[in-house]
Amino acid sequence: MSPVHPQRHLEKCWEACWHRARRPVEGVLVPEEQATKIAEQVLRNICFDYVELPPEAEFTARVIQETAEATRDLVAGIRRKEADPQRHHDPEDRRYSQNLDLDRLQRAHPDRGFSDPEWNRLPEILRPLALATLSRKGIQGADAEDVFSDTLVELVREREESRRAPILDPTVFEEIIPLHSRIVQYRAIDWFRRKSALKNQPNSGESYDALTGDADHPLQFKDTCEESLSFDKIYSECREALTTMEWQLVYHLYVAQTATVQDLVMNDAFCSRLGIKPGASASTRRRVIGELVEEALEKIRENLIF
Repeated sequence: MSPVHPQRHLEKCWEACWHRARRPVEGVLVPEEQATKIAEQVLRNICFDYVELPPEAEFTARVIQETAEATRDLVAGIRRKEADPQRHHDPEDRRYSQNLDLDRLQRAHPDRGFSDPEWNRLPEILRPLALATLSRKGIQGADAEDVFSDTLVELVREREESRRAPILDPTVFEEIIPLHSRIVQYRAIDWFRRKSALKNQPNSGESYDALTGDADHPLQFKDTCEESLSFDKIYSECREALTTMEWQLVYHLYVAQTATVQDLVMNDAFCSRLGIKPGASASTRRRVIGELVEEALEKIRENLIF
């Protein structure tokens, strides 16, 4: 028996879908009526795929992901049809002045590669965001400019496994911002690794230990302003790492927030599914549930790709 009624679960799924349809990615804003149509259609279509609804975590992750995909595809199609990259761009998004034409950025010439003039405008959008991130990590001046230049190269460098450049991944222009942010994170780590490789050489400047171990001026790898991960992203990357029951615990306690640990402790049927013997004390139940939750969260931490 699930801690939440199926009807209530579907209602919460629809609400989550609607919010994702309104804002499938930061910077995109779809009108409420259009978001309602998208959410209803996606939820209806997915429900038709099942004779019996799967576990809440799996179902929720799928509907949110497919809602985001459907909305991004719709927005991209409208922008392409109207030749207007600003359509459905959130007017409150002040990170940069305006969207560029994504189709032109993704157009590759057989000989010259990604050489459309629209690329001349991209650095002025990405540079302030990248340099701010690098500055927070302690990379400034000429070093920061070098790292930033490397990130632009990474946008068009084909991945070995897919033979596909990262710039081809976005469906709407706004997705380039978090994509490039992740590349900046990785290139910053590479920069620190190169610095650490010099630590045993004389007159080589600061070592890796000095950069990260100074109690007064530590330089950290992780960016505290890094974008938060959505549940569907977490589920996609960690799906095989957790059991169905572990996903149920994470979903009900932290995502849907339809139950507290105390609620689960008092639910005899749910405790039985966890393997807790009938008649076990509340403290025993709480300990077992706490250990299962901590184990599930640790698996997520270990398997997430930042």
